[in-house]
Amino acid sequence: MPYWRLLVLFALFSTGAHAQWLNFPVPGTPRTRDGKPNLAAPAPHAANGKPDLSGVWHVEPNPLAEMKRLFGDGVDTIDVPGMEADTISKYGVNILQDFKPEEAPLRPAALEVMHQRAGSD
Repeated sequence: MPYWRLLVLFALFSTGAHAQWLNFPVPGTPRTRDGKPNLAAPAPHAANGKPDLSGVWHVEPNPLAEMKRLFGDGVDTIDVPGMEADTISKYGVNILQDFKPEEAPLRPAALEVMHQRAGSD
């Protein structure tokens, strides 16, 4: 009798195995002649004609040494799960990171609000 229970459990748990396929070909993906995804294909367009950028996006994280150089040695003192200093991009902390302060592409009103919120007024 225990073998039947194991067989039933195996049958139940194996029904979700198809969802774990890593090489599942996503329908609608543009492909080359050999069947590989065409990474040079244009972005798909939504019904309104604009590019459809929906999907899962992940930034390329900056190394911890780079984050410490940019934001100081205390950048890794507080670890929020999923937001560790070495798993996020420097642009997640400051989107204007690559601009010199006097060259930031901000309107004067936005610059004033940014200074007020930063406490450097």
